[in-house]
Amino acid sequence: MKMVDLYGALGLSKNADSSEIRTAYKQLAKEHHPDKGGNPEKFKEINQAHEILSDDARRKMYDMTGNTSEQPEHNMGPFGHGNGNPFGGGFAGFSQMFGGMFPGGHPGHPGGQSRRREGKSPGKSQDIPLRISDYYKGRNLSIKLGRQVFCKSCKGSGALSTKQCDPCGGNGQVRQVVQMGPIQMVAQTDCNNCNGSGQQKVGQCNECQGRSLLHEEKTLEVKVEPGMMSGNTIVFSGMCSDHPQFTEAGDVTVILREAEEDHPASSWVREGTKLKTSITINLTDALVGTTKVLQGHPGYTSGLTIEIPVGVQNMWTGTFPGLGMPIRGTPKFGEAYITVLVIPTSDELAALKAQNNVMKSFMPSSNSSENPQTVQSVQTGRWAAL
Repeated sequence: MKMVDLYGALGLSKNADSSEIRTAYKQLAKEHHPDKGGNPEKFKEINQAHEILSDDARRKMYDMTGNTSEQPEHNMGPFGHGNGNPFGGGFAGFSQMFGGMFPGGHPGHPGGQSRRREGKSPGKSQDIPLRISDYYKGRNLSIKLGRQVFCKSCKGSGALSTKQCDPCGGNGQVRQVVQMGPIQMVAQTDCNNCNGSGQQKVGQCNECQGRSLLHEEKTLEVKVEPGMMSGNTIVFSGMCSDHPQFTEAGDVTVILREAEEDHPASSWVREGTKLKTSITINLTDALVGTTKVLQGHPGYTSGLTIEIPVGVQNMWTGTFPGLGMPIRGTPKFGEAYITVLVIPTSDELAALKAQNNVMKSFMPSSNSSENPQTVQSVQTGRWAAL
């Protein structure tokens, strides 16, 4: 078994903690990724180092033995196991001696190194920022995806061809005899030569140059339905890169997010199926009523015209059914909420002050219960918006 310096592959010391291992891996993986012109062998070495050193049990085994395989090597001693230890060291030797109690060498690692686990490899996610108008009208997007797929020529083996494994005769299993004094015990274990597959690699695949993986470009068609919202996901099954340790490729998950608005629609805020905004009017419009055109509504590109009723008061909110966001999967829409802010202009304030008596002559007023002669003093204050 070839010894590999996993710490050296990541440029770390043996005392590196999990955070340092993770940081070094991310930096080196980005630098040496084959999609960016990196060395595939170096990339494979970096991945192997991260995979083993980030697993506490496998890191401990590597630190003890220097072995990077799923099963520790066995240098046959006088009792049939490494260093003369009849138990072969740890769970691996124990399971081998008693007929493979823990398949694959030790608990938690099924099968030999070349065997693939049933199921999908870990997936990946991609955020897509969208504006309110995209969620309102819906949108179709195309995403270019680069991924690694198993070479079809060699079926991911990296070999030109395969032949029956000589040591195990194609069975993938070998018999080991353990002699403990007068007791002789026989166990079957995965063949180290073929890692339990029963087949040996012959030559190097011409298509993938022995790498077992080839680069592939795919286009993902993302359909954003009207009424979808930030946090919704769209899953593309099996679109991650193929992984040598799993039988299926993982899923690519697209996560919808909110983009920063850079146009008038930024005055509208979405809350589920609701749309909310505010409008500022002067005192005259509040007293006599008017119509206003609001810009930026995602469904009204030329502006949304609304009626301001007579006598509307500051901070009143109007509810407009059917002017909110689409309700996903239905032809219905939510409600829009428009809050009125009444701010008198300086001209209006001057006119009110000058025509105070005129206003009192035609505007109805409540009868005051206070007798002006009993009021000792009138307090004045400074009024302003807080």
